[in-house]
Amino acid sequence: MEGKNCFRTRWTQEPIFSGGALASLALPVSDPAASSALSTSAAPEECLVMACGDTVNVVRATSGEVLCRYTLPVEDVILHIDAVTVPKASDDGGKDATSGDEGEARAKRDASAAEKSATTKKAPKKKAGAGKTVKPIEEDEENAGQAEKKVAVPSVAASSSDAAASQGDRELAAPAGSYVAVGTRSLQVYVLRVDARVESPASPSPSPSAEKGVAADAASEKGNAAGAEGDDADVVGAATASGTLVLYSIELQRNWTAAQHAISVVHFSQSGTYLVSGATDGSVKVWNVFHHHLTHNLVCAHSSLVQSVCLDPSEAYLAVGSFEGHVTVFDFVAKRIVAAGRPHVQAVESMIFNDALTHVYSIARDRRLALNKMMFSENRKSTELKEVRAIAVKEHVSSAAFESAGLLHVGAMDGVVSTYRVSEDEAVQLVRRLPKPPSADAEDGAEEAFVRSLLVAGVPKGTNMRRLRDSVVQDAPHAPDTSSLYVGDAGFSIQHLCPSSAERSQYEVARTVVGFLDQLLDVKLFPEASPLHRAVVTNSKDVRLYASDGCVSSKTLRGHSDVVLCCAVSSNGAWIATGAKDKEVRVWSTESCETVVRGVGGHTAEVTSLSFNGRQTDTYLLLFSVSSDENVRMWDIGVPLAERVSAKQPRSRVEEIQHRSGVNAAHTGPIYTVAVAPNDQYVATGGKDKSVNVWNITGKKMYREASLKGHRRGISSLAFSPVDRVLASASNDGSVRLWSLVSLTCLKSMQVDRTSVLQVGFFNNGTQIVTSNAEGVLRVWAIASSESVWAAEAHTEKIWALAVEERPSSGETIFYSGAADGVLIATEDYTAEEVARVKEDRHQMILQEQALSNALRKGEFSEAFMLALRLSHPRHLRQVLVRWCAKDARQCENTLRGELLPALDAEQMTRLLQYTREWITNSRHCTVATLVLYVLISSHHFEAVAQVPSMASLIEPLLAYTRKHSQRQHDLLRRTYYIDYVIRGLAPNVLTSLPPFVHHGEGRREEPPLAKRMRVE
Repeated sequence: MEGKNCFRTRWTQEPIFSGGALASLALPVSDPAASSALSTSAAPEECLVMACGDTVNVVRATSGEVLCRYTLPVEDVILHIDAVTVPKASDDGGKDATSGDEGEARAKRDASAAEKSATTKKAPKKKAGAGKTVKPIEEDEENAGQAEKKVAVPSVAASSSDAAASQGDRELAAPAGSYVAVGTRSLQVYVLRVDARVESPASPSPSPSAEKGVAADAASEKGNAAGAEGDDADVVGAATASGTLVLYSIELQRNWTAAQHAISVVHFSQSGTYLVSGATDGSVKVWNVFHHHLTHNLVCAHSSLVQSVCLDPSEAYLAVGSFEGHVTVFDFVAKRIVAAGRPHVQAVESMIFNDALTHVYSIARDRRLALNKMMFSENRKSTELKEVRAIAVKEHVSSAAFESAGLLHVGAMDGVVSTYRVSEDEAVQLVRRLPKPPSADAEDGAEEAFVRSLLVAGVPKGTNMRRLRDSVVQDAPHAPDTSSLYVGDAGFSIQHLCPSSAERSQYEVARTVVGFLDQLLDVKLFPEASPLHRAVVTNSKDVRLYASDGCVSSKTLRGHSDVVLCCAVSSNGAWIATGAKDKEVRVWSTESCETVVRGVGGHTAEVTSLSFNGRQTDTYLLLFSVSSDENVRMWDIGVPLAERVSAKQPRSRVEEIQHRSGVNAAHTGPIYTVAVAPNDQYVATGGKDKSVNVWNITGKKMYREASLKGHRRGISSLAFSPVDRVLASASNDGSVRLWSLVSLTCLKSMQVDRTSVLQVGFFNNGTQIVTSNAEGVLRVWAIASSESVWAAEAHTEKIWALAVEERPSSGETIFYSGAADGVLIATEDYTAEEVARVKEDRHQMILQEQALSNALRKGEFSEAFMLALRLSHPRHLRQVLVRWCAKDARQCENTLRGELLPALDAEQMTRLLQYTREWITNSRHCTVATLVLYVLISSHHFEAVAQVPSMASLIEPLLAYTRKHSQRQHDLLRRTYYIDYVIRGLAPNVLTSLPPFVHHGEGRREEPPLAKRMRVE
């Protein structure tokens, strides 16, 4: 199939997380009837909600798959995010899915507040018994503040207070569904709705590629429907193992300007009814989003930035924490301050009320855990916030989250995550801790380890008493032994922490969702039999290992003190080598993710490229490295690794070795790339000096074989052919050259433009090569013709990393390209699938064309008409109509009007009109076109015809040519009159008594006077 390749994007790993807050949703995926809300029969799964710049992403927590995303319609920055899942009302009596105790407490609270609120002025209209003032969102915020002081709650009879409050709660409750709220820098609050709809598959047992195609088509159709909100809504389809297709969509519900300064905090209530927004000017507002009301306009005693808020589940009190350490408690019913204080001197990260609503627990970045008691006076009009206890935690707090009043999770600036058991009268106990990562000990390593956000796993807000796919969410908080967390760090990764199976006092990282790759520098693939799939090198000190497609990383290699630049994987997938700017070469075990061999003293500058030898055994394993110091080094690591495997060396020991052989000053400039021949005979190096040096390996020694010259700029990549004695070199001059290792001459030179070619690789049994350049273009070349057979602008920046995977078991060929834009794309070759599809289409077309010929021969014009239309054969379709009219014009017209044309769909109707437009332009075929138009107009209502797609572009030429042919026919008819006149004028005289042009049998006419006189004479 050389020169006929077809490629498509298989999957893409894009930036999805920029280090802000995290939230979670419970999305149903198994009940088609519950497309937007949870039902008792559904088995929802937990999904993470995160922001990246101005985009909201909903990600499956287990696999890291992006289910749907929404981009803000204007350029903006998302500062905070929250989400809630409102369950569907249960079937027993229409009770809400929230707990009955909570509803009863809310009803009693509202009734009590209503009895205590006396009014002298007319109050705004409210829901009966709700005990809350409602105000349209669109009204002026200053008026809202004035109206707040005039609020008067009508008295409620004690006998009916519970029922009235319950009815008011149901009226003001949020509709069932999953919702996301975001606050932005430009003062806006956006509320989005996430839906999941289950559809039946298009075919009983589609192939994986077919499933992707169906999902893409369905997602495209849904995206067009969602486009009413603009091009920012996104829909993603995912095919499940059972064959069903789940469509996830996210759409904008509404947005509004919520403050006069940037929105720093948004927080849904547990019921989803209220949304609390805090701004950088210290203002706090509470909204009933789903009923378009501003319910609270609260003013804190301070003007500092709102850092955190906490609304207790019974919606009795609201606590607000500021960036300067203030804690303010509001009565959520009376809308006034009931307690205020400054227990901290830095930003308050998290707060929670105890079960009795008498204490407020708070923790801030000043490392103080404060237990504050609300001291109510007798008339409950003034209170103070009294600090009962203050405990200093060990960590430098950067983020914190209360799972309950007795369980606190703390994230530190050095990456440590700790869980504490908190009590009012007992000492704080450490339950579990994630040790500090090794990279945090470096001078600049703490930047990526910095914990930015914490989220308790398995407890999406609003999902009380709901069963998730992997866990059960209960009203009671998790026991300390079962708590798990999602931790977002400054390296834009999200770690899922679970209790360690080996040590219960420690956390272990179950998986990591990589939210942002930054610049990709290298990608290497593991063999098909390995449990790992690929190793990805970014401009970081860590190397991430992935076991599957997507953004979930299973392992991380940590140990280098500077940015890692390159890596190489052994043929058995057991060892991986890395080179970094710290001038070190390390060999890691992929099983333990620990350094087993460390090469020292080999290079004096950053290591730029690595490569293992081709024919590897347990004891014969060579590693070649090149550096900017112009040196080439060969490391014999087979013996140390063999001794480690045979347990002769302790597994915790790192073997330090010197290079076995090497060449100093191998080039006259930095060396960028190294490649080893499959038969281990040659090693090729290339660098800034524009030359390709070939080295011969003999007895673990390196000898110069040749220096190949021809490129006009530096060499960026080298690759040996897997089947021929050919070496490919890519250069910054924009060309790719093929060199013969027999004659040591250039065989071919391939070039399209002068854009730097950065990577090159062979595939398809060495008959084709793939290259990447500095403009983000992937290009496939056919070696036999030296031509580019396929190209795609896959990236927007330089493609530094390119790997080719050929799977013998499935026959698949996949390119993995990573660029400076932080995107990793897997591009698959589906040539075989496309060839099979074209072959099948051609076979079906031959069968249908034969059926068309048979129908014409048998005189079955109705069937022939539909076959010709389905095959898109306008010439055959016209011939069918011509023969049909010649045989029986009346039957043709009646059949078209009564049977065929009414049965056409919109696509077939458009196609028929397009053919008619082509026919009517030719005077020889205008009769057929006129017949089709006449039958179409007489069989369809004009409104139905007007709804045909692209009808406007078809009507204009049809009208023009119809008018033209009508005029031509009338002119032709008039010309026939002259023929009659000439024929009669040239005819011989006939003996008759009648004057000329008087026919026999026309009756007697009065003889003209002149004729009468001549006859008499």
